[in-house]
Amino acid sequence: MDYLNLSQIVKSGNIKPTDVTLTGTLSPKEGRVFANNIVKKDSFLSKITVDITNKLTKERKGVSIKKGSLTRHISGEDSKKGQKNGTFGCKLDMTKGVELFAAINDDTLADNQDNPNFAKTQQEAFSTTFNNDLQYLGFVGKDDSEEADAVFEDLAKGWVYNAKSSDKTIKVANKGEIIENLKALVLAFPEDIRGRAVIVMGATDYDEYQFELANRYKNAALLLKADAKTFMGYPIEVVNDMPKGTLMGTVLKNFVLGLATQVKRNRWYDNLRDALMYKFVVFPDYEFDDYEMVVILEDTATVNPTTTLTITASNKTVGVGKTVQATVQEAHGGISDVSVASNDTDKVSVNYNTSTGVIEFTGVSEGKTDVMVSDGVNTKTIKVTVVA
Repeated sequence: MDYLNLSQIVKSGNIKPTDVTLTGTLSPKEGRVFANNIVKKDSFLSKITVDITNKLTKERKGVSIKKGSLTRHISGEDSKKGQKNGTFGCKLDMTKGVELFAAINDDTLADNQDNPNFAKTQQEAFSTTFNNDLQYLGFVGKDDSEEADAVFEDLAKGWVYNAKSSDKTIKVANKGEIIENLKALVLAFPEDIRGRAVIVMGATDYDEYQFELANRYKNAALLLKADAKTFMGYPIEVVNDMPKGTLMGTVLKNFVLGLATQVKRNRWYDNLRDALMYKFVVFPDYEFDDYEMVVILEDTATVNPTTTLTITASNKTVGVGKTVQATVQEAHGGISDVSVASNDTDKVSVNYNTSTGVIEFTGVSEGKTDVMVSDGVNTKTIKVTVVA
């Protein structure tokens, strides 16, 4: 893993480009060690299935997470006959690499000439950065772009994107409140993963879940403990990288990260930066062994029945033949679903613009009446006085 070479450079104290130039691919053994160092951290990647292979493409044969996979053994006959659940696994495509650049400046090298663990520490730092970014990419990645200037989210299609794009995963409607979404998620679990699934959610959603619990059950002590890491008995895996508003349920080992042992490594000295530069290239892929065992929350929330109907005025005065306005700012289902009606059109006529939320009140004759504004769940009254 280049520990020795880096150590020699540090001890020499005299860096020359010819001494530090290094280009090539790690050996399969070195590549496997590097890949293992990436995933063997205290993170989500250490809990899922990581398939480290010396191929860039692979037809992976996963272990079935469904029940009822046992079949009758008959001597002399093909053991696959009659296997009612078929084969499981996924196709790993690791043909597109992602790069990590790192720099060790002259001062750092000079300060660590007597540090026997410096080379190992640097390699571990590279692995940690890869661990953090590969996990992050698994949750926010949306494309397999081959463009050199591709943004981070377009470097690979991650688990969330693949789950939402697949026609095999189970998708549940967004209810708005996290507790209601968790309930819908659990109720949608296939029988095969009931009692074994884990709920994966982001840190922000988990915090909101704590507040919802405390508010719903008036339990301030819960906020002080903040340890409700289960829902209906199912463990909650809090992942900082999970996008807000995304909930997913499956068996953790159903998550698959493919990593090729073909790790490319370049090293050179940059005179402009006065630093020893490294570039590593690894080849990842994000899949599920069984998409039918994945339950995920839909992106778009259905209307939250707790949304408040908000209007800029509760009282209006208008002259006969004149027009005044008020605006609907927030409503259940949005401003387009609001209806407005005058209780006495001989006193006041109304007109409502569903695209802008503007209510127009036109005075017809002197007097008073109410104008009713409803969004289907909430109703508010605007008292209108018409003067001469």
